[in-house]
Amino acid sequence: MSRGEVAQTAKAYQVPAIERSMLILQALQQHGPLGLADLVSETGLSRSTCYYLVRTMAKAQLVESDEETRKYHLGIGLVELGSAATEQLGYLGVIKRYIFDLLEEMDATFVIYRRLDRGRVAIVDKVEPSHRLRVTVPLGTTLPIQGGSFGRCFLAYDHPTAVREILNAGLQRYTEQSITDVDRFLSEINGVRERGWALDREGFALGVSTVAAPMLRDGQPLLVVGAVAMAATLADDATVERWGRRLREICDSASTALHRHPRGSSGLDGGVALDER
Repeated sequence: MSRGEVAQTAKAYQVPAIERSMLILQALQQHGPLGLADLVSETGLSRSTCYYLVRTMAKAQLVESDEETRKYHLGIGLVELGSAATEQLGYLGVIKRYIFDLLEEMDATFVIYRRLDRGRVAIVDKVEPSHRLRVTVPLGTTLPIQGGSFGRCFLAYDHPTAVREILNAGLQRYTEQSITDVDRFLSEINGVRERGWALDREGFALGVSTVAAPMLRDGQPLLVVGAVAMAATLADDATVERWGRRLREICDSASTALHRHPRGSSGLDGGVALDER
């Protein structure tokens, strides 16, 4: 079968209603509650298509409507599905078990990233301190892979040719601290692979710095764990070095645990009681 025939076959198996429903869910994820007119504008769907889809999705509690504002927002059904997916993705439970041990050591929000494709990363989970000022990050957020320390942890294990291809379009300047020189960026990636963790000082968001390390499986990043903190917290190199080493340690421990119990956290002591810690 030729490449064109494969593409045509794949297209034939796509379901337009599901693709259009995802456009609606993604619009609500990115923009929050929206009225029907705004949903039409954001998704490019016709008004009638959008109307019937949100009515159907509302019956399944995937979206809900506010009678006063006449706006739609993400529904409780998604929370239930997300909770079930998290339980099935056992490696999230494994790494979170180790992250909880760091809450008293580091004044940070711990964010777990997963790579979507060559150029994008998504926030799939987080662990936040309960009694301190913290940096908040919304789950499901999609980020460019060049955007911070999390992306460098993924790119550090890519083939150099693949990295060059990703960077061919250039590096975006998010703040005055962003690295926009390709050679310097490549040097940073090499350093990540050597020491096992990455640092971003206000390069993606002003006032916020992040130390991150990859959780490896078969030599490739399965997830990346980032400790996100106010920039002042990571102002000195000694703190950065300590956080980097500790993140590397817990990611290595989680990788070892996952190797021993490949089906996830169900075989680990305490793995089923994460929320109680």
